Amino acid sequence: MADRNSYKIPPAMGPNTVYETWKNEIAVWRLVTDLEKKRQALAVTLSLTGQARAKALEIDVAELNKDTGMDTLIHALDSLFKKETVDLAYEAYSKFDSFRKSDTMTVSDFIIEYEHRYNQCKRYEMVLPDAILSFKLLDSSNLSQKERQLALTAATDLKFDAMKSALKRIFNDGQGKMDEGATSGITVKQESAYMTRKVDYNKQKPSQGWPPKFNRGTAGSSRGTNPIDKFGRRTKCAICQSIFHWAKDCPHRSDPAPVKLTEGPCDNTPEENCNLTLFTKEHKTDNEIFMTESFGCAVLDTACTRTVCGKKW
Repeated sequence: MADRNSYKIPPAMGPNTVYETWKNEIAVWRLVTDLEKKRQALAVTLSLTGQARAKALEIDVAELNKDTGMDTLIHALDSLFKKETVDLAYEAYSKFDSFRKSDTMTVSDFIIEYEHRYNQCKRYEMVLPDAILSFKLLDSSNLSQKERQLALTAATDLKFDAMKSALKRIFNDGQGKMDEGATSGITVKQESAYMTRKVDYNKQKPSQGWPPKFNRGTAGSSRGTNPIDKFGRRTKCAICQSIFHWAKDCPHRSDPAPVKLTEGPCDNTPEENCNLTLFTKEHKTDNEIFMTESFGCAVLDTACTRTVCGKKW
């Protein structure tokens, strides 16, 4: 707690002190000091330096040693330091408009300084709409294009408070670095696959037999999808309908005994070997139904509460 005797010393006006700010400090000091009113002007005069002190000493001491001495002193200093209202308004606007977040400034400190400069503008009746104020905060935060898009997506609406909250959530490490946890919510599942060479089955020679032979060790060590059958369709797993493996390699296989069926012999019809899997269950499980109905589909969840692309894509 501050010593009451310290309230007898008025605020000092340094070379870099804004005159209007110093006047506000003097007004607060006059409310808490124990000095008599007629001595306040004398105490303030002794605390001044440079041109301000020279201007104060031009006033007669008897005028300063009155209950109205502070008003006389402030009036004299206004003639030396006070600027026109238009000049002060433009100065406040320039400081607000040119403000940008530096690389060493934390997001919290940046928002505090941004609000402070905007409040200086509001003193001269310069008020911005909430949406423009939030967009200017985003532009002044020194972000990349990707980070700006992320902040726009995270903002719940076009409000200044919503934009502040979005920036604090994304850059919660203090510096202007994006929190990796804000975008790393997607898990990628890797699955083994095979790659095969393309074959024109219409030009397949009868002497080669059917089905054609594939060498999975060719084409380098690359891997891809299953081969194409004689109807030009990609062969699939008989269990989960995947095009990246067959039933014998299926991870969902419950090891039933495979059954090999052979079509009846025909003079001009090549034989086709089919591997079938028999299920003894009367009804499929929920997982089996889900795997069948969701084949070829995907779900994209960006965790966004709204889209920046509009209602129509």
